[in-house]
Amino acid sequence: MNNEKIGILIVGLNGATANTTVAGCQLLVKKLAPDYGMITNRSPFRQAQGVEASAGSALEFTERPSRTAFTEHRLIPLDRLVFGGWDVNSQDAYQTAGRHQIIPLNLLQKIKKHLEGIRPMKGVTTSHDAGLFQSQKHLKQTNSLQKKLDLLVSDVINFKKRNDLQKIIIVFLGSSLKPVRPGRIHENIQNFKKAVRRNHPGITSGMLYALAALETNSPFIDFTANNTLEIKALADYARSKNIPLAGQDGKTGQTMIKTALAQLLKIKNFKLTGWYSTNLLGNMDGQILSLPEHGQEKLKDKSGVLAPILGYEDFDHRVDINYYTPRGDNKEAWDNIDFLGWLGQPMSLKINWLGRDSILAGPLVLDLIRLVEYAQRRGRGGLQTQLAFFFKNPLGSKPQGLFEEYRMLEQFLK
Repeated sequence: MNNEKIGILIVGLNGATANTTVAGCQLLVKKLAPDYGMITNRSPFRQAQGVEASAGSALEFTERPSRTAFTEHRLIPLDRLVFGGWDVNSQDAYQTAGRHQIIPLNLLQKIKKHLEGIRPMKGVTTSHDAGLFQSQKHLKQTNSLQKKLDLLVSDVINFKKRNDLQKIIIVFLGSSLKPVRPGRIHENIQNFKKAVRRNHPGITSGMLYALAALETNSPFIDFTANNTLEIKALADYARSKNIPLAGQDGKTGQTMIKTALAQLLKIKNFKLTGWYSTNLLGNMDGQILSLPEHGQEKLKDKSGVLAPILGYEDFDHRVDINYYTPRGDNKEAWDNIDFLGWLGQPMSLKINWLGRDSILAGPLVLDLIRLVEYAQRRGRGGLQTQLAFFFKNPLGSKPQGLFEEYRMLEQFLK
């Protein structure tokens, strides 16, 4: 691996999750914050004596990483990652971080110069993107899908040359798109490319970014609920070119807890009768997901994890997402779980999950980048089923419970 650098191009670079991932990575590189939440990078910190734990408080770094299945392998170091990407907003990463107010200002100021050097390229949209993005000025100014694709490919090539990079990985962290029902144009890459040339309405911006990745031999990670990588043409094309794909819909909070508890219910032989889940989220993600057409894939993914784990479907499962501005990036999830115990006696479990959306997602994005890059070095193309642990709807496999999916990942590494 030597000292090669890897380019990470993020779609939605100025979104809350992407911006927090970029800034957080630099804080880890500078050893200014702990890496709790990452599973591929475990470098213990200890609180400096006499200092109370609080955001941005003094921490002492110890160079004694705990040994795990991940430390036995040469995953790409975080200081070798060079970030860039696309967005409809032109602000640099430091301005964007100040706007999101997720990472404490005293920490951001320590990496200000680095963040000011990260500014997005102009993005692309189609009719499947949320309407509020269509009026943005920081967009490729063309109506031709082929031209948009060509410009994205040029962006990747130029970013790679400009930064003297060995390879590029593209990560989709953009907003949820209106879903597309697969048709003939999505069956094979020949039909798909012809549809791009003809400006077919069945092509989304997510598909254009994915195709740009494949045309430049770049692995593609879709952390969103979009059905981009469910398109057969793209999946087959990646497999034929031996390029890794990973997706879809990052499993960060409520669904992560759900897949762990479902496995517990199964092991204990409790019979689930009902599970009600609600979410309060006030950031841009929450605003977009509150739109019915944009939220349906997310709701489908969140609703589809229990039956494959439990092995039965005769229970009432309700999931909803509510946009509530006071919450901002600090999402809240409520779960009510009804089940039957011994002798058929009813019991219930209630959970109030107070999470931080981008703080939960950021470390998983970095884990995925490192594991996808490692898979590429091992010559593994196509859908990376061993990464099911990270996704609500793991493409190429069914949800198997959090612990089973983690075991799959460990087996791959061994």
